[in-house]
Amino acid sequence: MTETWTIGRLIPWAAQYLAKYQVAAPRLSGELMLTLVLGCTRVDLYLRHEQPLNPQELAAFKALLLRRRGQEPLAYILGQREFYGLDLEVGPGVLVPRPESEHLVEEALKRLQDQERPRLLDLCTGSGAVALACLAHHPGLTAVGVDISPAALDFARRNGARLGLEGRAQWLLGDLWQPLAAAGGFFEVITANPPYVREDEWAGLSPEVKDFEPRQALVSGAGGLEVLEQILVGARAFLRANGWLFMEMGQGQAAQALDLARGVGIYQEVSTVKDLAGIERVLCCQRGDYG
Repeated sequence: MTETWTIGRLIPWAAQYLAKYQVAAPRLSGELMLTLVLGCTRVDLYLRHEQPLNPQELAAFKALLLRRRGQEPLAYILGQREFYGLDLEVGPGVLVPRPESEHLVEEALKRLQDQERPRLLDLCTGSGAVALACLAHHPGLTAVGVDISPAALDFARRNGARLGLEGRAQWLLGDLWQPLAAAGGFFEVITANPPYVREDEWAGLSPEVKDFEPRQALVSGAGGLEVLEQILVGARAFLRANGWLFMEMGQGQAAQALDLARGVGIYQEVSTVKDLAGIERVLCCQRGDYG
């Protein structure tokens, strides 16, 4: 007789199975993949505890379990990631947005809230997460997102279209400042989540990151701050007087990043913002008068 697998029985079994392979958040992973297979919410899983899965549903769930067992990011499997209240499409070829990057949005919106029609530049935009979150919370804002990866920009464009924000966003392919002649003018705020992992740290990253997410979005030279320094220097040509530059950085990088910012000589205020774990996560630089 064929064994019956109900939702209520499958959830703890899947959690135990994934935990055996050292998958992060094994129960949550199983639940979210099950909602994808069944086309329901997590609440529905518990309301329909006794519902059995048919053979097609079980086969589809097994396929997802095998992908997750191999450490594929859950966001890639689900095809989306929530960021600052937005559901963003993600997948192979683009960095998965992290909660830490929401601090970039918060700091940018603080400086933009009293301006009617400001412009935002988001470098290393990836899925467009930071730029789109800012656009969604400031109706007068327009944004330019730049990324060196065509695959990442495809996600950004699709996300902008899905959210109805494409008319206020421009996506440019290129390396940092290189494509910005097409945008023209200055920006009130520049944001960036640049690569900041050191070369010697790469091998020690978790398989979920190292084996799946794009290396060029994560690694920045021997010291981890090469791209950050390029942005600090290059902002001179694009950041409006008294405008703000916000960049994400890694644990333990704050002191060196602050020194680099002060050494550029165009910023009248330089500080950092801590994330929820108490790590100095965002470098904040206000430009002085033009010079």
